[in-house]
Amino acid sequence: MNKKIISVTELNCYVTSILDEDYMLNSIWLSAEISNLKYHKSGHIYFTLKDENASINAVMFAKSAATLNFKLADGDKINARCKISLYEKTGAYQAYIFEIEKQGVGTLHESYEALKHKLNAQGLFDNKKPLPKYPQNVGIITSNTAAALFDILNVATRRNKSIPIYIYPAAVQGEVAKDELIQQIKRANRDNIVDVIILARGGGSIEDLWSFNSEELAYAIYGSKIPIISGVGHEIDFTIVDFACDRRAPTPSAAAEIVFPDTKEIYNKLDAYKKTLSLLAKKKLTTNRDKFEYVVDRPAFKQINKAFEQKMQYVDVLTDRLQVITQTSINNKIYEFNILLKQLEKLSPIATLSRGYSYISKDTQIVSKLADVQIGDDINIVVQDGCIMATIINKERKNGEENI
Repeated sequence: MNKKIISVTELNCYVTSILDEDYMLNSIWLSAEISNLKYHKSGHIYFTLKDENASINAVMFAKSAATLNFKLADGDKINARCKISLYEKTGAYQAYIFEIEKQGVGTLHESYEALKHKLNAQGLFDNKKPLPKYPQNVGIITSNTAAALFDILNVATRRNKSIPIYIYPAAVQGEVAKDELIQQIKRANRDNIVDVIILARGGGSIEDLWSFNSEELAYAIYGSKIPIISGVGHEIDFTIVDFACDRRAPTPSAAAEIVFPDTKEIYNKLDAYKKTLSLLAKKKLTTNRDKFEYVVDRPAFKQINKAFEQKMQYVDVLTDRLQVITQTSINNKIYEFNILLKQLEKLSPIATLSRGYSYISKDTQIVSKLADVQIGDDINIVVQDGCIMATIINKERKNGEENI
């Protein structure tokens, strides 16, 4: 009888091929508890999967480990999708992990997907409000002690420290988180101070982020008159809040980058606009100058200019004529005025008085006949240089008779 002798390496290769060809073992879900957990500097994770009666070594390579949104710990009860194969160097078979979820998370995922579908059908993810490009005031809803808050403040200080920030503190994990988040959204709307709200917290497991998968919170966001941007978790984390908000950012810092305009960028844009306007103005001026010079050099324009000059000369002639006519008219009027003035002087009582005449008045009335006065009346005799006051002591008529 011939013996078939193989090496250990050949044996392990053969067993590996058998395991690799087994369809069920290429993608299988295991329910187990983690122990002997070790994070390697390469990014790989090594641990043991066990239950009450058995255990198996497991490895999760860095590429798959990077998809985890939570930290593993000894004692965690998990469901792991994996491939069963042989580590040929030691001959130990082990589980190569592709995906891990904490036990109970599957139910949470189902609830999450059902709520997302329901709210989407109700239109809560539609009608997004635009975020202001240059906000005057910014509100932040998060925990006072959250690292997310300090990440946002650091970005705000770096990009635009002139914008006032209003912090609305709320729990971001636990039983009270949902209600506090809703209260602060309503408070920000009542205050009506901020132009935009950042709703933020750092990353974590689906259980840690579960407060952000609330139907009531989604309705509060939808009812907000102030636009809200979400910065919840890491880039791979998605919550109901991300769909309900007017915009989603992958992280709190990214939300701050979106909300706070960069002062340097603004100045650079203004400088670019200034240069562009200057160039456009110069170009427009040059174009118009060229057009003007072209028109001026045209024969038709020169004829118009010549006709204009002739008309201006004619205007000068008419102006001179008008001045002569006006001056002649004025001189004639002055001559007529002087004649009338001399005639008036001849008729003036003052002129008569200057020739030795006078007139008598009584109580401002001119005395022109004897009957106008009585003996004893006071009268005024007006002469050229003054007035003589007298009293009537006697009256005589022209024929020499005494007036009694």
